[in-house]
Amino acid sequence: MAVIMKTNYNRIFAIAKIILGIAIPLVLLILPSDYFDSGTSKCLSVTLFDAECYGCGTTRGVMHLLHGEFTEAFYYNMASFMVFPILVFLGIKSMKENVKILRG
Repeated sequence: MAVIMKTNYNRIFAIAKIILGIAIPLVLLILPSDYFDSGTSKCLSVTLFDAECYGCGTTRGVMHLLHGEFTEAFYYNMASFMVFPILVFLGIKSMKENVKILRG
């Protein structure tokens, strides 16, 4: 009985992960590319020490890369050119694992 419940929970979580894995990129594509460009920084380094870290601007850079705006992405953080492909790879890998769970 416990094995059946565990299997059902795994399938439910796999379905939820697949839905989120499709919905989040779609929402980010629908939002304008400059959606995250304004506002206060949430970076702990900026908040506490008033200094930008190596990660500052990565979210904005990835958002601009997602919309094909390479110059703006480079302006915010050139590390976004490494982060974006890694995110895509990990997303595809996660999607494949969740589909395997659903197939049994």
